[in-house]
Amino acid sequence: MSEPASAPTRYAARSAVFVLMGLAASYLFLLSSLFRPSGGLFARYLVTGQGGVEAEVHDRIDPRIDFPVPQRIDAAYIFHWDQQRLGDFPRDSMPPYRIRWSGLLRVPQPGTYGFSMDAQGEAKLAIDGSPLATQPDTITERALTAGWHPVALDYTLAVQGDARLVLSWRPPGKPLRPIPQEVLAPDQDAIDSAGSRRALGWFLLAVGAAVTAGAWFLSRREGSAGARLRTLLSGERITLALGAIVILAAILRFHDYALVPFHHETADEYQHAWEGWTLLHEGVPKAWSTFPDRYPMEQTRDFRWFGDRYILVWPYFDHPPLFSMLVGVVVSLAQRSTYLPPWDFLSCSLPVMRVVPIVLSLIGILLLYRLAREYGASERAALLATLVYATLPVIVLSHRLVKAESLLSLLFMGAILAVHRHERSGRARDAVLAGVLSGLSIWSKATGVAVIAVVLVLLLSRRRYRGALTVLGVTCGFLVLYLLYAWALDFGIFLKVIEAQSTTKWVGLEALQDLLGGKIVTKWFGRGWYLWLLLCAGIAALRRERALLLPLAVYATVIALSADFRVIYGWYRIPIYPFLCVAAGILLEEMLHEADLYRVFPFAIAAVSTGALYAWAGSPALIQSKSAVALFGLVALAPYMLRLAFERPLTARLARGATWLLLLFFLFTSLRTIDGLLEIYSVTRGIR
Repeated sequence: MSEPASAPTRYAARSAVFVLMGLAASYLFLLSSLFRPSGGLFARYLVTGQGGVEAEVHDRIDPRIDFPVPQRIDAAYIFHWDQQRLGDFPRDSMPPYRIRWSGLLRVPQPGTYGFSMDAQGEAKLAIDGSPLATQPDTITERALTAGWHPVALDYTLAVQGDARLVLSWRPPGKPLRPIPQEVLAPDQDAIDSAGSRRALGWFLLAVGAAVTAGAWFLSRREGSAGARLRTLLSGERITLALGAIVILAAILRFHDYALVPFHHETADEYQHAWEGWTLLHEGVPKAWSTFPDRYPMEQTRDFRWFGDRYILVWPYFDHPPLFSMLVGVVVSLAQRSTYLPPWDFLSCSLPVMRVVPIVLSLIGILLLYRLAREYGASERAALLATLVYATLPVIVLSHRLVKAESLLSLLFMGAILAVHRHERSGRARDAVLAGVLSGLSIWSKATGVAVIAVVLVLLLSRRRYRGALTVLGVTCGFLVLYLLYAWALDFGIFLKVIEAQSTTKWVGLEALQDLLGGKIVTKWFGRGWYLWLLLCAGIAALRRERALLLPLAVYATVIALSADFRVIYGWYRIPIYPFLCVAAGILLEEMLHEADLYRVFPFAIAAVSTGALYAWAGSPALIQSKSAVALFGLVALAPYMLRLAFERPLTARLARGATWLLLLFFLFTSLRTIDGLLEIYSVTRGIR
């Protein structure tokens, strides 16, 4: 009788958790929108058409006039160009453009204020309708009364080059800095509504606090509904923690997600979107190709788009179509076509395309927890693994790229989980599931053969020969379907592309060396974080969880055999991040428990120091100083040396406290880095 009764109880508890997580996420989103600063200036992004007529491309509220790098300005044109309204798209370069900002500036106290403009191009500032002459590297002063003042700013970039515009001020007795959002407003209505929004926010915050306190009080009463709910939820702590980590991961991944990595930092993102869009809308996959010489001239189109060159080919065979079809479906449903045929595929924009890999990575967090548990990690170690996966900047950035490795990563984890289920149950359907996931891996990326190899090795090592045959048969079925897909389009061109991929790439051991460093696209990024992950995997090789190294070894070898070692892209690492994070979670749990020098110092010197270097990349005087190194040594070395010298309960507690402090600091630097990624990523790629 007890077993049937437990299932409804678990279902009720899980349902309560999902409801609470949904309510909490909605509540936090509402509060953040109410408390979010509403300041800024109203911006109109314009281009000059034929006859000198200006046309508006996009309008928005810009929180600050602080554009040290061009991506935010360029995005207004690249992501919002409407060919039906604006005419032909810019081809050879970014268009000559003009931006007009208007609004109000709040002067907190009367006095003389200095203004400075750092601009690539021409910028004209007016306050109270009166022009303010600004020169490069100079500060222009003006006496202002307290209160709101009308402000207008015109910016023109008529020549080719990267846009840059930073408007700074120097209030009386204070240093020069960019004008902050809280002293800017687009109009008087925004000023009037800001107070009402904040008041509503404080009211909802008080209501939330009262409801939480009331629920806690009721839960203390035996037999009450609150007590029963608390009992239900106490058994779902892991689900609650996972939900919180997924929410945190979503916030981090969607922050400036369309801007970093940069537009056209890799044109491969558009390959998938264009392939999926044209396959769904025209029935033939079209995308730019690395091998246009394998196509007849009539099946190619050479064009330029916002200064970048593409050679469109059809039917496109550089990559399998599964991930591209997924991206194409999402873009088709979420975005209207802003370009006219035959250019309608250019309607695919990064703000919509990148939603797909981000959502896949959030699903991957749940699979990662299951995977860690299968490898023998404790609940806390598995949660730590998901936390690293959710917050480490090098992983967060990789999960924004529109690359098939995001889907391959899920299929990899799912196939291994299916193998473990088949090992325990012996059920044929689990082997079939492993085969389906392996077959879909081939439809996602050529390197999906690593999934098949790992699955077969795992099954054979466990003497599940029938399961291995099932997986092999199902996978062969998917391979036949893929060949039929190519035959239906043009099998001759398909063979030419496959031949080019196998004969034009330089294969060598250099590829394995490249995989030892952190990258997003082609430049080094986060090498210290990545080194720490590799150290964790190396230590795991000596433990009972060593089986997680099998996918790493097989996948790395497949990359070395199939990739051109002259350019090993950062996204090749995406499928191995889950396994590296499992190792990291296991080592972090052990580090927190033991709190000794031998476990803490590798984490501190590789991961923590890297986080500090990125988080304060804009303050070199802070991180390039003896005091910074001394403070690092004080926290990362001194408590553990003291414990080694004097093993006492007090020194043990001190070491554990320092270990938790290091972990929290590591997470803080990750969050701070992601918050300022646009500027940090611009100056640190290829350096650290």
